Amino acid sequence: MAGFVEDLTPREDALSLVSSSLGFPWGIRGGNNVLSVPGCRILKEIVSGEDFPPFPRSTRDGYAVLSSDCFGASPGNPAFLRLAGEVPMGLPPSFRLNAGECAIIHTGGILPEGADSVVMMEDTDSAGDWVELKNAVQKDDNIVSRGEEFSRGDVLLQAGRKIDFRTSGLLSMAGVLEAESAGLRVGIISTGDEIVPPGTMPLPPGKFRDVNSALLTSLIGGEGYQVSYYGIVEDSKNALASMLERALAECGTVVISGGSSVSMRDHCSSILENLPEPGLMIRGILMSPGKPTLIAGLKDEKKLVLGLPGHPFSCFISAYTVLLPLLNALIWGKPLESWRKIFLPSEETVFGHSGIEEFVPCVLREGRVFPYPVKSSFSKALALSDGLYRLPASQETIRSGEEAEIWLW
Repeated sequence: MAGFVEDLTPREDALSLVSSSLGFPWGIRGGNNVLSVPGCRILKEIVSGEDFPPFPRSTRDGYAVLSSDCFGASPGNPAFLRLAGEVPMGLPPSFRLNAGECAIIHTGGILPEGADSVVMMEDTDSAGDWVELKNAVQKDDNIVSRGEEFSRGDVLLQAGRKIDFRTSGLLSMAGVLEAESAGLRVGIISTGDEIVPPGTMPLPPGKFRDVNSALLTSLIGGEGYQVSYYGIVEDSKNALASMLERALAECGTVVISGGSSVSMRDHCSSILENLPEPGLMIRGILMSPGKPTLIAGLKDEKKLVLGLPGHPFSCFISAYTVLLPLLNALIWGKPLESWRKIFLPSEETVFGHSGIEEFVPCVLREGRVFPYPVKSSFSKALALSDGLYRLPASQETIRSGEEAEIWLW
């Protein structure tokens, strides 16, 4: 990549400018079967239609009791209750408990009417129709009350929440099988005469395998968006313009990798300048890596175009900190964060530059954070790191022992 990028916009200002200029959100609709699309984000909040559990149930194998019947019970002063029956699994009990009675109950069993707690099996002995209770219990001990997990009308998931292993079980528990998800298709175009397909073996001198298309496909697809890959385009303005036209006809967002650096051979900037209003809005972002990032849009047609750097780590940082927030803002009206932010003291000094936001790979080891040493494309750093140090533009260096802002994957 040649040349310099001089017209730089702070990253958060760029997100705000693009969102307002293009009138986000765009109200994009998509599929309904969210459980079959892991990684997708829901368009609207999901509200429970019932109490769960719909009945009080036991969390232990033991005896359902009225807690007042066990008051003061101990191994030296046990309480004795008459056995009234056994609660069948998967069915409501056909009896109620009266004072001085108990019932055998299994984990998950429905609490009989009249009972308010469960004594664990190991705290009891039985003989015929009588049960010896050797420990007292309080009301609600060893049970889950009706609606304790969630009640009818409770918000289960907020709009924009991702469907993953943490949330799919909750939806299944609530009987929710369908909800609107974002049906956005993102097109990816790789550029450069030096770029060859990933499977090229052996690698010819001066050539580089197309890392960015795989990186972007995984990153964008992991957010639940549909991805179309348009291959590698030669360093030709006409070829790139033709491929961009095709991709825009088929996708709501198009990402061009490798054509955003200011150089004699890169034509991305001039092509985006000629798009309908507002056209090219961002000509570079005040961050490192990722400075030569271009952002354009077609407001009336509801299209978004980004030109990302060709260097794999720069491409990733731009996609992770700019593209993903914009895709989320496009749908929900706000740039949802795909990372988890924490603060930890750095074990080593991390050097940066004042006046520019910077990102450095990091690793966590036993609760401590270290910078990950890198020299080349950073692809190995992405595979082995746990997240990023973020140095805001106002901070030049993170000293050893100083609290650092960490973005975890």
